[in-house]
Amino acid sequence: MTYSPWRDAERRHPDIDIEYTALAPARGVWVRSEQMILLDRDLERAWRRATLAHELAHVDLDHRGDVEGYFARRMEREANLLAARRLLASLDAIGDAIAAHGGDTAAVADELDVPSEVLIRRMENMHPRDRARVVARSRRVQRVS
Repeated sequence: MTYSPWRDAERRHPDIDIEYTALAPARGVWVRSEQMILLDRDLERAWRRATLAHELAHVDLDHRGDVEGYFARRMEREANLLAARRLLASLDAIGDAIAAHGGDTAAVADELDVPSEVLIRRMENMHPRDRARVVARSRRVQRVS
């Protein structure tokens, strides 16, 4: 089953409101004091999905918005990594998409319904054992096709 941040929010965080508004250049914001996630209303679907997953990661990691510098960057990295793992949890799906689209990162990301940036982050931070599994799956699927 593909991760749905909307379903996740509804199931695990029914007290959090999700609102769409003009936020550009920001894509999303977790407003802890208001128990609200704001998403930019002009985002394309893959970015809406990734941004909501990212903001839910902030919620789940109990991140606070009152930090700056190193700690703010660290919180963003943690939320990015957790969101990427959730959105791309199925190693088999990643391998299948790579087999179908070869080295075309944008096409692989599009098939997996994530922005390329999220796919790249997931692959770069994947455990070597998991990366080997994705590569093996993509090669096996290519041979069968």
